[in-house]
Amino acid sequence: MAGLPAPGDTYRVNVLTYNVCAAGNRAGTCVRDLTPQRRRTWAGQVSALIRSRDVDVASFTEMCYAQVGLLRHELPGYHLVWYGYARGGGVGREDRCRTLWRDLTPHTAPPDGRTFGVALALRNGTQGPPLRRLLRADAPAAPGETVHPRGLLCARGDVGPRRSVCCVTHISGTETPRQVTGLVKRYAEGAPVILTGDFNREPGDAQLTGVYGMGLGDGGYTEADAPACGSLRRGGDPTTRGGRKIDYIFASEADYRPGGAEALRTDPELSDHLALAGTLIGTEPRPRRDGGPWRGSCPASPRRRRGRRR
Repeated sequence: MAGLPAPGDTYRVNVLTYNVCAAGNRAGTCVRDLTPQRRRTWAGQVSALIRSRDVDVASFTEMCYAQVGLLRHELPGYHLVWYGYARGGGVGREDRCRTLWRDLTPHTAPPDGRTFGVALALRNGTQGPPLRRLLRADAPAAPGETVHPRGLLCARGDVGPRRSVCCVTHISGTETPRQVTGLVKRYAEGAPVILTGDFNREPGDAQLTGVYGMGLGDGGYTEADAPACGSLRRGGDPTTRGGRKIDYIFASEADYRPGGAEALRTDPELSDHLALAGTLIGTEPRPRRDGGPWRGSCPASPRRRRGRRR
């Protein structure tokens, strides 16, 4: 197929995912990040992160619709895709996505009124209809836990030299990662996949075994910040203020190997999460489930070093 990398070639894909906690949360951990002074810096800081990291695909969770327009103004070269599946939380009938962001833009709500959700920003645009799916609660809620709407958004687009599927999700304990990967697989139809977002589970969680491949589980995904040379360890930088790693940059292991990732702070702080930026090394197509091209990242074998990077 024209445009695909030649055998032995690789290419870099830069990805960023960020839980922006834009409407605050019940725990109150974002209140200090949502002051007028800090909100005025939001679009400039986030767009600067994306540009400075030469990001190809960015994703956002706990986002308000108002921020889509603000970010679109700062990133005219990117195509933003939005999926709103709830109203911004608040006391009584208050919609905090409207009340918190209306001083910065009059465009705080889409026609359907769902002001809270997830978004993607793709540098090379999109092709075809996106997947917008409200997730079902397929795991029991903990005692006293409230089941909130959760969603999955995917879009097709050119990422590097290949048509790929880019997805973002935000799940809680009542939605399983297997539900997400099942929906992504059906939408992707064999195309390379980049799957990002807030999974609300730390790397060692048993439910992520169905996502991880690389010898770390029975799924089919590598992770951007996996250790080099196929070291069998799940981990990565903490992505929350409290020191937990619950945000991820996954990619189909038949198409990508890890290139490293790091959690990024902003100044002033904008959320109770940190932005997670990572690099994926795209490879020529390989048979699915062949052990993953990530094994080729070890420099010890001269035969495996012949591929050039660009």
